[in-house]
Formats: sequence, structure tokens, C-alpha cells
Amino acid sequence: MNKQKLHQFTNGGNSCIIKNSKTPRYWSNYLWSEKGYCAQVSQIGHGRSYYLNEKADMCMVNNNDARYIYFRDEDNNTFWNIGEGPLNETVDNFECEHSIGYTTLKSEKVGITAEWQLFVPQNGYNEVWTLKIKNNTDRERNLSIFSAVSFDLEGFNYPRYYEMYRSLETYFDSELNGVYCKSNHPFAPHKRYNGYISCSEKVHAYDGDLAKFLGATSSITKLDASSIGLFQRPDVVIKGMDCTNSLAALFILGGVLQNKITLGPGEEKEISYVFGVSESLEEAREVSLKYSNKINLQKEFDETQKYNYNKYSSMNVKTPDEKINNIMNNWLKKQVDCCIVGKKGVRDNLQISVALLSYRQEKAKEEIIECLRHQFKEGNAVLTWFPYDDTRYSDQPFWIIWAVCELIKETGDYDLLKTEIEYQNGGKGTMIEHVKAAVNRLIEDKGRNGLIRIFVADWNDALNITTDEEAESVMLSEQFCLALKELSVLMKKIGEESYAGSLLTEYEILKDTINKVAWDGEWYMRALSEKENIGSKESDGSKIYINAQTFAVLAEIPDEERLKSVIKSIDSMEHDFGFPLNMPAYPEYSPNVGRMSGMLPGLFENGGVYCHATGFKIVMDCKIGRGEQALKTLKKIMPDSDLNPSTSSGAEPYVFTNCYSTHPKYYGKSYWSWTTGTSAWTMMGLYEGILGIQRDYDGLKINPCMPPQWDKAEVNREFRGDKYHIVIENPKHLSKSDLIVTVDGNKIEGNILPLFKDRKIHEVNVVMKGSI
Repeated sequence: MNKQKLHQFTNGGNSCIIKNSKTPRYWSNYLWSEKGYCAQVSQIGHGRSYYLNEKADMCMVNNNDARYIYFRDEDNNTFWNIGEGPLNETVDNFECEHSIGYTTLKSEKVGITAEWQLFVPQNGYNEVWTLKIKNNTDRERNLSIFSAVSFDLEGFNYPRYYEMYRSLETYFDSELNGVYCKSNHPFAPHKRYNGYISCSEKVHAYDGDLAKFLGATSSITKLDASSIGLFQRPDVVIKGMDCTNSLAALFILGGVLQNKITLGPGEEKEISYVFGVSESLEEAREVSLKYSNKINLQKEFDETQKYNYNKYSSMNVKTPDEKINNIMNNWLKKQVDCCIVGKKGVRDNLQISVALLSYRQEKAKEEIIECLRHQFKEGNAVLTWFPYDDTRYSDQPFWIIWAVCELIKETGDYDLLKTEIEYQNGGKGTMIEHVKAAVNRLIEDKGRNGLIRIFVADWNDALNITTDEEAESVMLSEQFCLALKELSVLMKKIGEESYAGSLLTEYEILKDTINKVAWDGEWYMRALSEKENIGSKESDGSKIYINAQTFAVLAEIPDEERLKSVIKSIDSMEHDFGFPLNMPAYPEYSPNVGRMSGMLPGLFENGGVYCHATGFKIVMDCKIGRGEQALKTLKKIMPDSDLNPSTSSGAEPYVFTNCYSTHPKYYGKSYWSWTTGTSAWTMMGLYEGILGIQRDYDGLKINPCMPPQWDKAEVNREFRGDKYHIVIENPKHLSKSDLIVTVDGNKIEGNILPLFKDRKIHEVNVVMKGSI
């Protein structure tokens, strides 16, 4: 173990071992089922548990992240938690293992070893805990174990004064062997707003009223007059008391199960718990009975682990960089997958889905179709459908066009374009009609200078030009150029030559307009407005935005001379942690820019290193053959980077974060991780950019942009029924090169792999031979 680090990777990179419970902030794992149940688990074991059904009806099971197990030695009133919190009593030999399909916490206190494993069954509406306790001493030990959760069961819209807490009550059910929290809410959108915690060991006592367990001074009242609990020093635990067999209605609901066990010298005991939601008490009883059987529990655990690995097995990478191998294989794929569970927005989920296409094609297709359901007939779309927000952001149509093109490239299934999909505001249209509606929307949204109007905002939610309703987005106009080129190829493929030609004509018009009105001499401006142009040398505050440069290059807008200038300008923005969104940060609020300028300089969109945008830059580097810069940029924003390790940034060392601060009082710190589009774009940057494994209408294209220092890399990729094992050799240490490609020992012409459709593994050897 590196003494400078709090973690190490094991299990082929699929597990991260955390050796100290006092991480800079909570380092979480996410465990979820295909049914929509999700458990966030920190390194001390606590976190949110929620259920989100296919219609995005939320049920937040617990409040205050309450999921705790307490131990008490009955002979001397010593008390502790495995992960030290929330009691903050020290333990020995702490270890947390966050893995792809489970989390396990271990520690020792006063000669008692405890291990707590949590997982979410793949088809369950619950999480399963296995607790192993061992007496390592030569004397008999008497212990109380308290498993404690809260019940919230909130998350949906209802009329005023119909708060969920007014409709809840707790019960103890002997057949369940646990506490059941029942909802009678008249406006609940589904039946699964009932929570429970159960146990395989005989319950000695319980509390359904958290005020009785925690103590009156450990309850606080929220603004809506409901109560939540503070779990740091529960009266029952620290005062040597037993649970009171309390039940509750209205305030303050939870489930605490007290087990009393006696362990002889060297004796070990195992207890299982189930925490989750159900449609009925009968269902909760059935599920709890199932997992009280060790054989059933182990079988479900094994099947869940197998399922989790199998769903990520269709694509993986091996590079000379072990850290990339550890993070950019299953952890990155899990993070992208997690975004689908945690995000419900058209822009966000379409980006995530395009990354997901590479290894979970059916899930990605479902999500793209779901996003199109939230498009209006007029071509624009909602921002999010959970929570519902139809504020007019201008960029949703671009992501629709782009994602559908990528879907057809991946599947080769042109019949998908005939699929009928509902519109948000009624009626149906085929997939291609949805796409054409998006095109029309963007054309109709052109403003006074011929670029696309920004409305409330575009990709950058915080760029709100409040002083000019007709302000135009340069970034979105560049994205539309990219979409026009992409879609024109697809239209030719399906025989719509005339429409394809009109798209290319529109591309040339828009490209010329961008070069005419948005070029600022050395870079492209970010937005045009009557009051002032944003991201110009003449702008007040910030002078340059990175996104207006990266998408200009991706859409092939600058000529050769301007390209050199754009690249020089981008490179001048480089920071130790990545690339700031804009420079310099705005020193004070400007209504010409809006929300981003109201943040402190260096925070979030106001000059912070927005890793999502840095991901765009990685893809751009690869497009123009800059493999070394692409890798360098990727490594800057990777978790636990050399210049910003997780001990400084606070971010988990196994998943990407959304942003790093450049403000001196929060310097290098991360805001949140897991559910960020950074994951999708870094995946595309590595697999499609650096390694060049690119979907195409005609097949899988090989177009690497390698870091010169890499001699070799390997990729496994499934595509349209074929399995390719691709070895890329770089003997001359190049970034871009002509290629020699052999498949199963036979040299092929070009760089598009033949389609076999036989589900067999085909060996692909790619040699970068030089010249291009």
C-alpha cells in the first residue's frame, strides 16, 4: 500500500480498497437493480436508497442518508460502528472494499471482528446486508447489534398539505421479523411507497419511532414540519438501553432492530438483513424469508455479481498505463451506466446513451427512444423529465440528431428510423420525423446574425444572457454544423439524396456565417448579443470559452490558418487539473452573462475546470491527430491525478467528477462525481479517439490516434454480432499513421472491419506503419 494514498485497486481493478474511514469526503459506491432500486453506499456504509420506476416516479426510501449498524459490548458498554461513523469511535484494521457489484466494510474493536457486505439483487426492490461477527478473544462476549434506517418515502408531486409524512405509520411484524412502514398516500403514483427492514436473527427489541431510539434532542424539524434524526449519539446505544418497541405515525419514522447475541471464544455468527420497498407487507415477508436462507442469499449474490460483470464484458481495454486499465474498464462503464439510473434529462441521457451504445446497445437504444418521447412536435424537448422541467434550453435538438445517427451506426438497423415514437405534447412520429423536427427547430431558431438563438441557455446551463432575448449561441451553431454533416451521410444511406444535399447546403451557409460573425481574430466567440459579444477579446470579464473552440474543430469550421490559431488559443488555457470552461473567470455578476458570473471566480462554470468540457477537448485532439495531448488531457481529469490526487480533490479515486475548482479557497476540490457527462466523453475520448475504435454505417472503423509513448494497446469490442480482439501496434511511436490491418491473419483493404455475424471471436492486428 502506497503510504501517500488512502486506497489501492485489487481484483483486476474491479475493487478499490479504502484503508482509512476518514476520507476527505464520503467516497461512495452505487449499487442498483434493473428494476430501478438504487443504494448509494459510502465508505462508512451510510447513504441514500431510492426507487425510480420506468416512469421516473421517485421514492426516496430513507432521509438523512440513514443506514447504520451499531455494536455494543453489553459487559462494558463499549459501542462503535464498523466504519467509525456516525458514532466517531475509533476502530482497528478498517477496510472498505467498493467493488463493481457490492461494498464490504470490515474492522475490529475490543477483540470483535465485524464485516458488513451490501449488494442490490439484479431484479430486486431492495438491498441485502450480510453481517459477520467473530469473537477473537478467549472469553465469552455478549453483544447488542442495532440496525437503523429512517423512512422518508418521498419524491413525487402532490397537492399542498399532502406531504408523505402525514400518511405514514410503522408496524412491527413478527412474520417479517422487522419494521414495516406503510403509506396510505392518496396521490402516490404507484404502490411501492412502503418501506421495511427485516432480519434473519430473532429480534430482541425494536423501534419504529426514531425519537425513542435517538433521544428527543437528536431530532430536528424540517421546514415542512416533519422530523429527521441525528444518528451521531443514539440514546439507546450509548446509555446501555434496549430498544423500546415503539411505533410511530407522522413523526419520526424509521426502523431499528436490536439483536442480542452471545459469542464463545473464537465463535463467528452471520446475520442477514433486507432493506427496501414493497407493494405490500406480504411481498416484504416473501423477500425477507428468501434472504434469511443462506443458500438463497449466496446464490442471489453470485448471480448478481455475474450479471454485473457480464453486462460490461463486451468491451474492455488493455494499455501500457495500469491506472487507465483500472479505471477506464469496468469502473468507467459502471459510471456511465449509473448516469442512466441517476439522470432523467434529454441532453444528459442522450450523451450518456451514445457512450453506452458501445457495450450495452439495447439499454442505450431504449434510452434514446425514451429521450425522443420527451421531444415536442415542434422539435425542441424538455430539459428533464424528473423532475419535470420544460424550460426552453436551445441545444436539445442537436443531441437528438447526433444520438440517432450514432444509434444507426452502431446497430446498422435502418428500420429503427421507421419506429413510431410519441411526442411529449401528443401524437406520434417516426424516429426520422423526430430527427427532422429537430433540424427544422434549429433552422427556425436562427437569429439576427444567422446563428442559433440561445434562449435561456444552451449546453452551459449557467450562461443566461438576460439582456438580449435574441442572443445567439456560437457553440450550438457549431454543434448544428456537426449534426448537419453527420445526418447528411445517414440520409444518403437511406436514399434521401435531395434532403442530404439540402443539409450540406445548410452546413456551408452556417459554417460561413460562423466564420464571418463569430471569429474574433484568434478564436471563436461563445455567444453574440446586442449588449456585448461573449467570449471575445473585447468582452468584459471572460475573454475565451473552450467549447466554442472544440466544437468549431469537431465541425471542421476553421480553415488551416484559423485552426492553428484556435489550437494555440486552446493550449493557452491549460491548467494542472484540465481546461477551465472560460478564462479569466468573471470577477462579478453581469446580467449579460447571467448565473455563471454570479458565482465566485473559479467555481463551477465561472472559470472552473469543467471536466465534461475537457472531455470534448480530448475528442477534438484525436480528430486532428494529437494523441499525446489527448492522453495528457485525459490524465489531468482522471480520478486521483498526479497533480490533484483524491486526498486533495476529495473525489473518489475510481470515478470521474464533474468539475474542479480553481478558486483559491476551494482550490482543486471536486463538487460531485458519478452522475456526470464527463464519464461519457472520456469513454469516447479513449475508446473512439485515442484507440480509434469507431462505429460507422459500414462497419467498425479502426482509426487510432495513439500517444507516441505507447508501443501497443488491446481492445475487445462486440459489434453487430461479432467479437473483435483488436491489437494495435505502434512500433514507430506515432500518433497518426497509415495502417496495416489483418483480420484472422488475412490483410484487408482499408480500415473497416468485415462483418461476420457469427458471434465468434475474430483476431484483428493493426500496425501503425508510418506516413499518412
